[in-house]
Amino acid sequence: MAASHSGEDRHVRTVQAILREAGIPTTALQCGTHQPYDTETARRLIRDGEEPTPLRHNCSGKHTGMLLYAKALGAPLETYWHPDHPVQQAALATVATLSDVPATKIATATDNCGVVTFGLPMRGLALAYARLADPSAVTDAPLAAALTRIRDAMMANPILVAGERRRLDTALMRAVPGGLVAKGGAEGVQAVGIVGREPLGLALKIEDGDAAQRGRNVATCAALAQLGVLSADQLATLSAYAAPLIRDPRAEVAGVVRPAFSL
Repeated sequence: MAASHSGEDRHVRTVQAILREAGIPTTALQCGTHQPYDTETARRLIRDGEEPTPLRHNCSGKHTGMLLYAKALGAPLETYWHPDHPVQQAALATVATLSDVPATKIATATDNCGVVTFGLPMRGLALAYARLADPSAVTDAPLAAALTRIRDAMMANPILVAGERRRLDTALMRAVPGGLVAKGGAEGVQAVGIVGREPLGLALKIEDGDAAQRGRNVATCAALAQLGVLSADQLATLSAYAAPLIRDPRAEVAGVVRPAFSL
């Protein structure tokens, strides 16, 4: 439910199990359909002639969580994704609380999974992830307890947040077990909560949207290293993200992507 997952079989099975336990049909998902992010899974589906379903959508887990909350509220399931639905209004209120940005000041748009998405100043996003990393200062006790459960679930199951292969969120949480809670977003957004020290959140946005998927990974790893969160050894294990190689058409190394900033 806290994922932009890769559409691997494990993700599909997990979402199916949650919906089955809740008695909600998979047809209730309104996230749409796309090919799995995981290249190997996508190729297998094409080879086997299997069409992807909404279960493979990277947001199917989040949409499942929204459906469960709608059912718990007794609110309509059919319109759970509408901006004025109680589930989406609750999401807006929670984002406002965690970011210290009034709901009336939060920009809204439509995400590529159909639900409302929220626009925040970078400070607000970083603050929200600092509170996710350490909810002790959150005065709303049920919200603090929920943040703790979500944080611990994400750190314990990083592969469910993203995927087995080529996913920065999973790689970061594996590299620093119990020390980071990470979640990327669309258009070059990345947020990281740093656990085990004074509450600290990191948020960054690559201005051009990072379609090549190089800037966000390199910048995130560099920032965490400069903050003293990633050691040299940990940075080395993340080299595919921290310093990705550029190869020419013969697969020879032609260069490497490096950061060029100091915090």
